[in-house]
Amino acid sequence: MTQPFITFYTPTYRRPTQLARCMESVRTQTVVDQIEQIVIPDHIGIGVGGMFGRVSAYVDAVHGQYVHMLCDDDVLAGPTVVEQVAAFAAALSFPPVILVRAIKGAYTWPRGVPWPPVCGLIDLGCVITRADIWKAHAEDYGQVYEGDYLQMKAVAEAGHNAVFCDVLFCHGPVSHGEAEAV
Repeated sequence: MTQPFITFYTPTYRRPTQLARCMESVRTQTVVDQIEQIVIPDHIGIGVGGMFGRVSAYVDAVHGQYVHMLCDDDVLAGPTVVEQVAAFAAALSFPPVILVRAIKGAYTWPRGVPWPPVCGLIDLGCVITRADIWKAHAEDYGQVYEGDYLQMKAVAEAGHNAVFCDVLFCHGPVSHGEAEAV
């Protein structure tokens, strides 16, 4: 098996309908053979902060060159987005961090190209990190809702630069971990 281009790390808790939509958006990519998706269920209701705190326990499950945290209520913006980002990454000799656009509710992220990251100007859906760097900074997520920002900040402070790929990569609602009725 060849190394996939990207691993989607997908935390989920009691949102089966949204998770199915998320997984379908991954499954219908034009380069599905270059994708791995790891779905991490929250069986005990620890929430987003708790899920960030568990990221480091799953680093060995990640096999892609890059990692993107695609939450269960997010979907990829179209069937060619992974193909577009893979071509972009190859053309730039696989940079450490790739920023892409994401729409969450009424907002388009990032606002500008904030690197190093600025809290409130970037969203988790905007960041695609090379796996070696993502793994090295898995502990930096912390156990708070803003754990994604803390991890991005640690990556930037370690000297890893980001490049901007002007692709709408994913979209989803602005939410705070609400669960569906099951």
